[in-house]
Amino acid sequence: MARISIPAVARAIVLTTMILITSCAGSPGPVTVNLAPSPAGDERSACLRLIAALPSSLGAGLGRREVRPASPFVAAWGSPPTVLSCGVPGAAAAYRPDVTLSVVDDVGWFAEERGASVRYSTPTRRPQVVVILPASVQAFDVLVTLAGPVRDTTRPTVA
Repeated sequence: MARISIPAVARAIVLTTMILITSCAGSPGPVTVNLAPSPAGDERSACLRLIAALPSSLGAGLGRREVRPASPFVAAWGSPPTVLSCGVPGAAAAYRPDVTLSVVDDVGWFAEERGASVRYSTPTRRPQVVVILPASVQAFDVLVTLAGPVRDTTRPTVA
């Protein structure tokens, strides 16, 4: 009868645990989202089209992630997450109609720094889209990637 020493079993358990931890570390879990928007009517339809048109990646290290609770109006990528919400009511508190927006491929974005993140919104489009980016993410590249789907599924409210 073969004998297995306890240290060998312990090493096998430690090795298996390390493999599981290492394999899980590269794939973050779902992104928790509080207060997802719930647009109605034409805005609801536009948001559903937008979310369906969004890419699976926004660039290196920014692969699409699951959102919890699940919402057809929210998408997330990367870790720390970049989160897009469609159909967000109201405008940002600091937004004024005379402020200059950052225009990327015909989509005007209003930026607000919020500590470790930056909130970009489209106050001159309906439905309104909000993107929260970690400050460490190159915003221009992400906004260029999102501009086409946002432009094609939302409408400008000003000429």
